Amino acid sequence: MSDSIVRSTCPTCGDVVLATEELGLQLDAAGSRFLFACPRCRQPVSHDVPTGIAHILQAAGVHVVEPDPITEQDLAAFLAELDQPDCVDRLRTPDA
Repeated sequence: MSDSIVRSTCPTCGDVVLATEELGLQLDAAGSRFLFACPRCRQPVSHDVPTGIAHILQAAGVHVVEPDPITEQDLAAFLAELDQPDCVDRLRTPDA
């Protein structure tokens, strides 16, 4: 177990402190981001980070995770949601 900690922010709970084991790091052509489940509300959170910070996180023991591929079922479900008459209203409402 690492002694390294990372301070971050959950959009719901505010400031949180995490061990490096609680973080994941995604690296791709679009950029770098770190991911975690908030220790308070358990909601997934991601933050974009510059490449230099991503290297520091990796050196501190944060593991690199591969993003889940989008399946045909995911795409079909998304397109079906877009066809709903209240789609835009539901996107504007965070609890929808």
